Amino acid sequence: MRLSEGQTRVIDRASPIPFYYQLQEILKEEIEQGRWQPGDLLPSEAALEQRFGVSRTVIRQALDVLQADGQISRAKGRRSMVAEPKFRWEATLGAHSWNQPAVPNQVMLGRLVDARHVQAGGHVGRLLDVHDAADIFELTYTHEVAGRPVALSQMYLRPQASPGLAQACADTGELPTLIERGPDAADQLASRYGIKVAISDVTVELTQLNAFEADLLGAPLGSAAFLLSSLDRDAAQTPLSFTRAIVRGDQFRFSLVLHQRETEGPTGTHGLMAYMT
Repeated sequence: MRLSEGQTRVIDRASPIPFYYQLQEILKEEIEQGRWQPGDLLPSEAALEQRFGVSRTVIRQALDVLQADGQISRAKGRRSMVAEPKFRWEATLGAHSWNQPAVPNQVMLGRLVDARHVQAGGHVGRLLDVHDAADIFELTYTHEVAGRPVALSQMYLRPQASPGLAQACADTGELPTLIERGPDAADQLASRYGIKVAISDVTVELTQLNAFEADLLGAPLGSAAFLLSSLDRDAAQTPLSFTRAIVRGDQFRFSLVLHQRETEGPTGTHGLMAYMT
């Protein structure tokens, strides 16, 4: 339930939900409603203790949860500060967009870590519907928002992903051109070579940053992260690219929109089928 202006929630002492969990939910809701803005200091532990009538241990447990969720930052000897809101990645039909509503910062291609010709190999070859020994492009790059590295992608791209790409690379024998600190890689490939993605099949898994990823993303080794695997196709269902992206868990949240529609089963009964955009 959303609170109207002036209302405050309290700890329900009859609830089976632990006090610290109730407290972090209250503070989280107040942050999301704008009671405190990014960069604002939260009330001191003493003030929270007086307001909610709970122990310092409960308060610190609640703040630990908010910190792990990326909603506040904490430094030794200093009060908790509201963090910038997480960027949201939307898995949208035919889209390669990274969005953060109401914030002007855009996701950019940060560092082009590596670009090379490779053989597709068995797994990627099957995904891209090419022979194991087929020559494809392997592009490794970071994504940045406001100058901060937030994700690392490794893209396997078919040279025939578009006539423009095929001609450009055949004419020069070179790799696709990507400009660092420019628009995100998918946007650059679309505008420069006319690559038109119509469908993206995306899977999301939890993972942890290894040493290479942590170094590039400026995050602690073993930090929580999301692994996104995306197979992109054109309108004719032809595979164009396969990308693995490692996204810092403290920077992004992922949203899906599920549309429900009725379907008729083999027995003539109707049910609901969800499809994602």
